[in-house]
This record gives sequence, structure tokens and C-alpha cells, in this order.
Amino acid sequence: MSLHQQSRALLAEMGEPESGVPTLAEIEQARIEAREIALADDRIGLDHVEDVDAGGVPCRLYRPRAGAPVALYVHGGGWVFHDLETHDVFCRHLAHVTGWALLAVDYRRAPEHPYPAPLDDVETAARWLRRDGRDHRVDTAWLPAIGDSAGGTLVAGLAVRDAALVDALVLLYPATDRRAALQADLENAALDAATMDWMWDAYAPGEAADHPEVSVVRAPHLADLPATFLVTCEHDVLRDQGEAFAAALAEAGVDVTAHRALGMVHSFWRRPETFDAARSLVVTVGAWLDDRRRTLGH
Repeated sequence: MSLHQQSRALLAEMGEPESGVPTLAEIEQARIEAREIALADDRIGLDHVEDVDAGGVPCRLYRPRAGAPVALYVHGGGWVFHDLETHDVFCRHLAHVTGWALLAVDYRRAPEHPYPAPLDDVETAARWLRRDGRDHRVDTAWLPAIGDSAGGTLVAGLAVRDAALVDALVLLYPATDRRAALQADLENAALDAATMDWMWDAYAPGEAADHPEVSVVRAPHLADLPATFLVTCEHDVLRDQGEAFAAALAEAGVDVTAHRALGMVHSFWRRPETFDAARSLVVTVGAWLDDRRRTLGH
């Protein structure tokens, strides 16, 4: 299938990918600019939005109503970019549409803080949510984790580290295998192979890339992982490794639902204002979580 017209419009707006490895100063400037752009956006009001200290990790709790079920949310950005502010508008949308509360994690970022620091922060936040979430009037009895892109890699890595810590996974176009070949014909301005390579190296340089918490498709005990909803994009260099991970989970006997978003490019999920498919997918994810919570949880 060809690129969806909404994908074509986004890629045209992005222009050509920048070449070369950015300096730390350039990375920090890009972070600042992305935050400033995000802060200028309109946002949905919710019942309660609160910045919290989750065992030393800064997080933001989005609660659409008192007593709502809650999910851990881990943002993408190649382990290098994005933060609570860049994903604030989307997290509000996700909580509003699905009725699920979210604890968004502001984990430490590479290259200043490579693996295992970001994953350690996600684990700390998850344990805090299990222990103290009820004090913030959310239902933590059944706890899923949601992650987009690098955030999907982190929540999958969390489940590899401790499969009992979360009860389900929602993975949006995750990176699952550092050693997987990236197809040149799937590259575009949303994500190209060179950018993905330096992000991998920033997060998990050298032998760290082969750790099963990083290249999760290589984890030895995939059968222990919880029910998983995994989304790939048709026009994304991470598509094949994401689908290979879904296949490996299915082969291991995990309850897995895999969905390829036709015509879509990397990062579409967090752009509901741009993509009809993103708005539909948010509804689908909410329904999947509700169904698994009823069937497997509470």
C-alpha cells in the first residue's frame, strides 16, 4: 500500500532527515525547542493532572475520574528526546478518550544516561505506582504499561526484567532488536536507519545492545511476558523487527494481538490531530485494555 495522504503531508512538513551525529549542545537545543512548541498547544482539561515524585523519578499523573484504572505510560524519542511536556497533549487525549488514568514517566535520557538508567527509572515508577498509586485515587489492581517507539522498548524491557510487575503491554512501533537489518525502502523523514543507529548507540552502546532487556526479541523467557498489543507502521524501518517480536511472543504462547497500520509512518500514534488512524487506534487500545482487564484482571 502507498503512503496515506496524511503520512505524505507529515513527511513533507518534516523535510529531509538531518545527517551526522548531533552534539550534546545540539541535542539539548532540540529538546528545548520541542518543549516550547508543545507548551504552545491547546490541551484537554481532565479531572486531575498532578506532577508527582515516584520514588525519586519525576512523573505526571493524568486522572480522568476518581477511581479510574491506571496504566504506566513511557514516551518515545529514541531514548534521547522528548519529555513530559512533549507528550502532555497526547496523554490528556489518551486519558480522556479511553477513561484510563496514566502515570507518564520522565525517565533519564541518553546519551547522558545510557542503559540501564532509563529502564531503572521506569521500573522505579512502576513499583511506586503499584505501591502508592491508590493514594492518588486510581485503581492499581491491574496495571498495564504503554510505550511508544523507544518507550515501547523500555516497557517491553521492564517486562523482561520482571514479568510480574505489569499485567499487560501496549507497544507502539517499538525497537526490539539492535542487530536487525533496517530496510532502506522503509526509510523516510519520520525515521531513517542512520538516525536509528545513533539512537541505539546513545542508549545501549557496545555489548549493552545485546542484553535481553534492550534487544527484547532475544529474551530467553518470552513465555513469561503478559498479554501484549503491538502496533507497527507499514512505512517504518522498525516494522519488521516489531512484527518479529510479535511472532516470537505468539510462538511462546503469549496472548498477543499484532496490528500493522497501513499507510502509516513512525510516530503517527501520538498525533491524533493529524491522523485519523491515530484517533481510531486510541479507541482500539482503550477497548483492548478494558477487555483484558475484565478477562484477565478485575
